[in-house]
Amino acid sequence: MTGRSTAAAAHRIGPRRLLTLLTGRAAFRLLMYGSAGVLVAAWSREDFNRYAAAVGAAGWLGMLAQSGPEKAALTLLPRAGRTRGHLVGMLRAVVAYVPLPFTVAAAVALLLAPGSQPAVYLTAAAYYVALGCGMLGVAVHRALGRYTRDTVNSALLGLGMIGMAWLAFAVPLPPAGYLAGLLALVITLNLALVRGLPRGSGAPRPALRVILARTAALMGAADVMASAMIGTLFVELSLTPYASQSGDLYLMTIGWGFVTSVVYTLQRIYQPRLVVHLGPDGRSDDAARVRELVRRVARASVWVSGLWLVLAGAALAGGLAGTRSLVALGVLLASLLPANALASVGMFVLENTGEAGLRDSAKAVVLTWAAMTALGAVVIPFAGAAGAVYTLGAQGFVLGLVLRRRM
Repeated sequence: MTGRSTAAAAHRIGPRRLLTLLTGRAAFRLLMYGSAGVLVAAWSREDFNRYAAAVGAAGWLGMLAQSGPEKAALTLLPRAGRTRGHLVGMLRAVVAYVPLPFTVAAAVALLLAPGSQPAVYLTAAAYYVALGCGMLGVAVHRALGRYTRDTVNSALLGLGMIGMAWLAFAVPLPPAGYLAGLLALVITLNLALVRGLPRGSGAPRPALRVILARTAALMGAADVMASAMIGTLFVELSLTPYASQSGDLYLMTIGWGFVTSVVYTLQRIYQPRLVVHLGPDGRSDDAARVRELVRRVARASVWVSGLWLVLAGAALAGGLAGTRSLVALGVLLASLLPANALASVGMFVLENTGEAGLRDSAKAVVLTWAAMTALGAVVIPFAGAAGAVYTLGAQGFVLGLVLRRRM
């Protein structure tokens, strides 16, 4: 059996493996949402608002710590030969050491002023950085063919979250104490993940460090810019007479975030298998067939997005502009999902087709952000939250156009 076929066998995603992975992630999500409900009952409105403000401000740190390094690990490790040990060693160091300064800062704040809002913010920041590094750790295990770690880690995280929420209700624990407990839980799970990863022998070459850092930065660009796109819509909405509809838009983005997280999870599950089929440089025989498939996906994304923009634009002009109906906003947003899912799949493949694909995908998301910002500046002052949802429709259209050109 060749090295490529061996790698393909290690990353084969059968129904049982897929169901196990999705079950673990679903359990984590459900228990996380359940713990939020317990906290509402456990705390006063003031305490819950303090908690929500801190986690809302710090949540992006988890994606920053996870996204680029995770995608880089799932792309580079299945293709690596002699350099695999060095790559694993560097990624292992990220999981082990990056959370340390944040954890120390949180511990100092909790010791000096445990009830202060800065202590809550610092503990939330440390928690999300550690959580993102933990997601990186399970991704490294998956890239090495160890898929069970993902399910076990997700289940333990979810159980730990609901357990800490119960303590917050029964003891009771204040926000800082609850976040400190979550931080301790995640650090413990991260240490278990690190113990199962090889340290690597010797110091890696500087060139390999550069490759890993550049790949992580470029592959993380799409997710960072996706967050920036949503954030820009909120900023533009806040500057209009419809600023009071920010809460409506927030409720819509919660559902949007859940669906996109499912797509993200599926992509990360299949990423090692994809890069094996594409080959070391993204130019294998399978890669040509994959590129043809992506061209078709990009074409479909352009047409579906274009049709949606026309129909949704007609709906806005016909009376939907400025609506506060969550049902209308939900229908508008749900109808947008197919086009954006198509574009997301195309970008997922483009990111894994080598250095040129990485650069092209990073340029594509920046161009998409610029296009959405310009469209939002025109539409949102006219249509409010509905206009922000409409602006989001440009994402699939612009990305589809770029994919057709690059693939």
